[in-house]
Amino acid sequence: MSTTDDTQPPRDDRQISDPLLGVLVDNRYRITAQLARGGMATVYVADDERLDRPVALKIMHPHLADREDFVARFRREARAAARIVHPGVVSVFDQGVIGSQGYLAMDLIDGPNLRVLLQSHGPVTVERALTMAREILEALEAAHTVGVIHRDIKPENVLICAQGPVRLTDFGLARAVFESSHSTTGSMLGTVAYVAPEVVTQGHTDARTDFYAVGILLYELLTGLVPWCGKTPIQMAMHHAQDDVPAPSQIVPWLPTDVDELVAYLTARDPDYRPPHAREAIEAINQVLAVLPPEIAGQRFREAGTQNSDFEANTSIVEPVTMTAALPSGLLENTHTTIRTSSSVSVDLSAAHTPHRGRRIALILTVILSVLGVAIAGGLWWWNEYGPGAYVEVPTLAGSTADNAQSVLENMGIGILREDEFSDDVMSGYVIDTDPSAGGHVHKNGEVRLRISKGIDMKVVPPLEGLSHKEAINALIDAGLKAGTVSEEWSETVKKDLVVSQSATAGTSLAHDGTVHFVISKGREPITVPTLTGLSADEAKGSLTALGLLPQVNEAFSDTVEEGKVISQDTESGTTQYRGDTVTYTISKGPELIAVPNVFGKQEKDAKALLESAGFTVEVNRFLGGVFGTVRSTDPAAGTMVRRGSVITMSVV
Repeated sequence: MSTTDDTQPPRDDRQISDPLLGVLVDNRYRITAQLARGGMATVYVADDERLDRPVALKIMHPHLADREDFVARFRREARAAARIVHPGVVSVFDQGVIGSQGYLAMDLIDGPNLRVLLQSHGPVTVERALTMAREILEALEAAHTVGVIHRDIKPENVLICAQGPVRLTDFGLARAVFESSHSTTGSMLGTVAYVAPEVVTQGHTDARTDFYAVGILLYELLTGLVPWCGKTPIQMAMHHAQDDVPAPSQIVPWLPTDVDELVAYLTARDPDYRPPHAREAIEAINQVLAVLPPEIAGQRFREAGTQNSDFEANTSIVEPVTMTAALPSGLLENTHTTIRTSSSVSVDLSAAHTPHRGRRIALILTVILSVLGVAIAGGLWWWNEYGPGAYVEVPTLAGSTADNAQSVLENMGIGILREDEFSDDVMSGYVIDTDPSAGGHVHKNGEVRLRISKGIDMKVVPPLEGLSHKEAINALIDAGLKAGTVSEEWSETVKKDLVVSQSATAGTSLAHDGTVHFVISKGREPITVPTLTGLSADEAKGSLTALGLLPQVNEAFSDTVEEGKVISQDTESGTTQYRGDTVTYTISKGPELIAVPNVFGKQEKDAKALLESAGFTVEVNRFLGGVFGTVRSTDPAAGTMVRRGSVITMSVV
């Protein structure tokens, strides 16, 4: 089960009369049974109807919601506790409000708490005590890492599981109650048996406060008792503030010195002498376990009884120490005088008729005046140390410079806890807010948390070029930036599906909510080869150049195509090429010119054959009948450059 503070199993009549049984909380949690009831909350078993699982539903008592700021503080602390993920921590699944009462939905643990174990079995073995303390510290290490301090370590908040480590519960609840009441009442919440000296004297808590409580818990696991058992809560609190925790070997003589030193290390009165972090405390326990003799490790102390009934570690509100007291009955013998020092004084003088009446009256008055003096002095001390006089109002510091805010608090004698964080609205070096906030109250020896702006959170733009789309998105997320518009374009140098360019230069800075756009490559741009045949040389070249293609020109004679125009193209029109590819085509040089052969003096038949073989058409003019058959001349004359196929006229005599 998951319990809180001084929770005890309820009686059957509570089950019958509890008005929450059967109620559906937040349209999700159906309350089926009351599990336990304590000073701060009642724990129920509920069915999570959304996820079909049993949960522990812890509902705060109505009196804790009387203060206006309690619910807000409770929600904030619940969110912080939910960040803790560790096998030794009872998981917080959900939180909300039913009526005015806050609730937590938590893991339902099937097992008793450590208080039940101690009451039924007494001390555990030395090895088991050290192991439990280590498991609690491992859970605290996870909590402290995310900035959550427990503040109420005690057996009731340690649950025993059938398997695995012990489970720690009730993170954040103590602080929510403490902060909602402390600013006005001056009272101190905490189980007195486990309260650290700095809480008693200053109301201050940090991680080392938890380590002190673990040390007390280890003492109890070993001895079956808490230190100073049998004292009143006020006396016990004063012992914590003024005395060192006794060595457990004073009760268990056979305990090694190493165990005594470990308890002393965890419970040092000065927090600076305790472990600074949970890891150091864990290592200290590991060192003791490593040297623990086997015959000691398995032993447990059997002479101690169960926990004293006056100190079953019920969570108490420790009111400021007062001087109110009753005088011992033997102080004024043979009288019925009763004197109580409080805001009013009552005196029973039923024995005033005795022979020594005057002397007795004088004695009574002397006692009254003495006690009144002590009461007044004690009241003034309480007023200034724990009462309203011990608290000062937190001034408005938001918007002022950090130096000015620190100066104001230092002049008031208030300690400072500085937290630097980014802010989109407050300039760097200026106060965002304080905790407690302006108008709240803090002990004059306490601390105010200053949240100082570091300005806008600027992120460095990562290089995206050459990354895939998914890689670019992840790079921006890792850098704390957002991906903007993703477009596509052709690229001759970047492979398909990789980033070509980005809107913000890599290495520059953008605000944490800045957006970076980038372009993805579609690969090389396909280009359709145009028809070039019939175009002039310049037209063909210009057409290809405009498309990004490179012209490769050949020349040839053509009897049919005008000189300077494209005869043909080797790269056919309509085919696909890419920018920078070559397109080959042929430009006409016009008809081919041939020199007329010299046939002078040749016989007609031979001359005609020679001219025709050269590609010419031959016509014959015969003079004087051409009786001799000899060529005397040609037209055009021999050696003249003419087009193939031209007509050559021979003169034959």
